[in-house]
Amino acid sequence: MGSIGAEGVTLFFAISGFLITTLLLREHDRNGIIDLKEFYIRRILRIFPLYYGTLLIYILVVALIEGKNSIGKSFFSNLLYFSTFTSNLFVKLDGRVIFYFAWSVAAEEQFYLIWPPVLKFFVAYKRISVLIFLATVAYVSAIQFGFNVLSVFPSAIFIGALLGLALHSRWSFRLLYLLLGQRWSSIIVAAALFFALIEGSISVYLLHTIFVALVGSCVIREDNFLASTLRMRPVAYIGSISYGMYMLHMLSRNVVLKLLDGFNLNEGGLEVFLLTSITALIVASLSYKRFESVFLKMKKSHSR
Repeated sequence: MGSIGAEGVTLFFAISGFLITTLLLREHDRNGIIDLKEFYIRRILRIFPLYYGTLLIYILVVALIEGKNSIGKSFFSNLLYFSTFTSNLFVKLDGRVIFYFAWSVAAEEQFYLIWPPVLKFFVAYKRISVLIFLATVAYVSAIQFGFNVLSVFPSAIFIGALLGLALHSRWSFRLLYLLLGQRWSSIIVAAALFFALIEGSISVYLLHTIFVALVGSCVIREDNFLASTLRMRPVAYIGSISYGMYMLHMLSRNVVLKLLDGFNLNEGGLEVFLLTSITALIVASLSYKRFESVFLKMKKSHSR
């Protein structure tokens, strides 16, 4: 079940690839241009403050508690990669690696660095269809030749971006509407995803494609069967603080384990999971209201 829970980051990548692509395409439709400078300012104001704030907390905690052991020394030797968003390229998971979860943020930042300029180039020359073709060929080639893009670049974010392109094009939208645009499509795809996760032996590309299909089935039409659940205030609120929960969840887990030390609880058990989730929810809420909100207000001034 732990491996299934870890797939939450896959859903995040699928949403991110689709959302960033769609927002940039709509910006071009609305303003006639994709403003990369303003895009990067918005991303920096959203990602950097909490990321580097969390990293600073880790530096202090590791220096105080584990600075003299091999794990602590390894953390400080990897600090260059954590601070430059390159840990997914140079930090390998070999036993316990402090701050390893930052690999996903690093991959996301690399996506922001590469994809928007590529998208701007093809959109400027009205060649979205060409970009869809090239992206599809690259994706199929990765599957055919077994290239493990997860070691460098998450395939879910790539497929999510492809979904954003496809839904923006009239001819490909019509095709996807037939497949994912029915009211019941979201339920069918969610069920397929559930069984794929339980079965556990399907290819990573197919699994990530199903994740992206779920995103597509929820955005093509707003009256899909999952819409009422996704619009619930608790669900929407968790979505708004999800970045904070992700960045702070390991700190929250370690606090829970310290407080429960001596109770002989299974570290992977349900009790630890629930208490960690509650702690991360509280800490992320405080971070969102007292810290991140300052930069989010600045971010709004850079949105057209």
